[in-house]
Amino acid sequence: MVEETIRSIRETEEQADEIIKEAEKKRREILAEAERKAEETAEEVISRAKAEALEAAEQAKADGERKEADAAAETEKAVSKLKESALAREKEAVDLVISMLV
Repeated sequence: MVEETIRSIRETEEQADEIIKEAEKKRREILAEAERKAEETAEEVISRAKAEALEAAEQAKADGERKEADAAAETEKAVSKLKESALAREKEAVDLVISMLV
C-alpha cells in the first residue's frame, strides 16, 4: 500500500511538472504574440502619423501657394491701376505743357 501511495505521488508530481512545463510554454507563446501585436500596432500608428503629417504639409503648401497666387494677383491689379494713373497724369502733363507753349 505504501508503494502504491508513493507511486501515486510520483505520478502526480510528474503530472504537475508537465502542467508547469505546458503553462510556461503557453506563457511564452502569449508573450510572443502580445509583443508581435504591439509592434504591429506601433508600426500602424507611426505609419498613420507620418501619412497625416505628410498630408498636413501638402495642404499647408497648397494653401501657401494659393495665398501667394492671390497676393500676386492683387499686386498685379495694384500695379495696373498705378500704370493707368501714371499714363493719365502723363497725358494731362503733356496737354498742360502743350497748352502753355501755344
